[in-house]
Amino acid sequence: MKIRKLFQRAAALALAAVTALSAVPATTAFAAGDIGTISFTHTYDGAGNAMRYNSSANIGGHTAGGTGEYKYRMYVDGETAFCLQPGVPLKTGNTLAKASSNAWNALSAEQRKAVGLALLYGYQGNSGNLSGSDDEKWLATQTLVWEFVPGCRNSTSPYSQTSTTVYSLHFGSNYANSGARAAYDQIVSLLTRHSTIPSFMSAGKKDITKELAYKDGKYSLTLTDSNGVLSEYSFTSSDSNVKVSKSGNKLTITSSKAIDGKARITATRNNTPTVSSGAMMIAYGDPNLQDVITGVENVDTMMAYINVETPTGTVALKKTSEDGVVEGISFNIKGDGFNKTVKTDKNGNITVEGLFPGTYTVTEQSIDRYEPQETQTVTIIGGKTSTVTFSNTLKRGSLEVVKTSEDNLVEGVKFHLYGTSLSGLAVDEYAITDKNGLAKFENVLISGSTPYTLEEVDTAVRYVVPASQTAPIEWKKVTSRSFHNILKKFNVTVLKTDVETGKKPQGDASLAGAVYGIYKGEELVDTYTTDENGQFTTKYYICGDDWSIREITPSEGYLLDTTIHHVGAEPELYTVEYNSAKNDVNEQVIKGNIAIIKHTDNGETQIETPEEGAVFEVYLKSAGSFDCCSSD
Repeated sequence: MKIRKLFQRAAALALAAVTALSAVPATTAFAAGDIGTISFTHTYDGAGNAMRYNSSANIGGHTAGGTGEYKYRMYVDGETAFCLQPGVPLKTGNTLAKASSNAWNALSAEQRKAVGLALLYGYQGNSGNLSGSDDEKWLATQTLVWEFVPGCRNSTSPYSQTSTTVYSLHFGSNYANSGARAAYDQIVSLLTRHSTIPSFMSAGKKDITKELAYKDGKYSLTLTDSNGVLSEYSFTSSDSNVKVSKSGNKLTITSSKAIDGKARITATRNNTPTVSSGAMMIAYGDPNLQDVITGVENVDTMMAYINVETPTGTVALKKTSEDGVVEGISFNIKGDGFNKTVKTDKNGNITVEGLFPGTYTVTEQSIDRYEPQETQTVTIIGGKTSTVTFSNTLKRGSLEVVKTSEDNLVEGVKFHLYGTSLSGLAVDEYAITDKNGLAKFENVLISGSTPYTLEEVDTAVRYVVPASQTAPIEWKKVTSRSFHNILKKFNVTVLKTDVETGKKPQGDASLAGAVYGIYKGEELVDTYTTDENGQFTTKYYICGDDWSIREITPSEGYLLDTTIHHVGAEPELYTVEYNSAKNDVNEQVIKGNIAIIKHTDNGETQIETPEEGAVFEVYLKSAGSFDCCSSD
């Protein structure tokens, strides 16, 4: 140890001398406290031997090291420092500006972070957990800093070495520096594991989502860490119902309840070295000298994430309907935290996936043409499909038709109901009255804004055809309509005329006073007497094809007319209730002969002698003279 101390003093004097000889006047003025003064010491391994460079290398245009050259440890104002620029000169007594390192500022954010991580896991933050002497721990850390700066090691996890250039400066066959190399290997291992997370997790909070399987009344998932770092992390859950447990390299996640949405499992790395919250890394620099870094600071806590959810279920809805319309029907599906309205496809199907286990209600949107559907309840089980069916029945109502008639014949009358229903389907139905005159249309599709038409069909010819009626059909209601059959009726006017004169009676004959009977078949119904015009009009009778007029008693001066005069009151001839017929009857006047013998008594023969060539004028006594007689 005496040799080591003597060697340290000699080296310090030599460095001071070199520094004094090579000092260059400073060109930049620094306020007190803004600069740091550089000093050096030799480095020794655990056996007390001075450590030397294993080799030399050209790095960034500067020659670093030299086989067998002593390896010096640097300080800034007595605080351990680490070189940032291999091969760039720096001597005892040089001063560097605080927080003014161009070399440090030129590094990428990843490089600066990697250097900080090496310091934290190395000499500055984790010295107590590393093997070797104090100087060996420092050299191990310095080696990693140099590797990160020129890119001989990747600055992102897993921080792989890309070149042995820097490594060979300190470790090799010439000068192994094995104690420092062992500490170096420890730090590398810690760096690599620092960013290594369980294999089933991610550094991104939303990157990975796993489903818990449902079995034996609970949801669970067991994951295996192939990276072997599970024991280095502690775990928390964002959902208090979700529990996490570790066993070896297996993590088991369980929940007794379905998870509402997702639960995030967070893994936090344990045993990351920590320093005072106020600790900082400070880079010192000068454009013409070697820049250095001092201090150390905490890094962000290493975390990893996995999201879990309970397996969702699916509801499959099948829609059928009486009218075949199944597309575009709206349904509302509602559950805890879920409320969605969806429509059926052209086949009447709806599939809703991703439903959390639980109870949901399914309600069909009310459609005026269908009977209202009851809301259905469906239970969703994770990983399964629950099926629910809805079948629409068209709304219906009824119609009763009450039939009456003048002759009280009401059975067997047919009615026709037709039109377009609210659903768009055609309605074309028939009903026949029973013995009480009641016809029923049952289970008829309800009508829309335009009511149906109701008409009596095949109306007996004896009746006036009743007018059609409108008949709205309403859901669960009975519409009533009534039809009354009126018999067709007729009267007949009989005009009696002289068959020879065509109108006026002859002689003292009269057209008045003739008695006629109106017969139905052979039954005398009523009698009528002609007036002064030889005419009479009957009252109204029910139309039929066997009505006739017959003369019972002739008027004065006329022969009895034995002709049976058919009235012509067949019901098919008429369409309204009251109708009139005419019958003209021609009468034959009673005639006699007048024999006139004209003779004269001229006294010659003393007897009546016929007279030839006499002219006689005959006239009715009532006329008074021949001249008063009508030319008729």
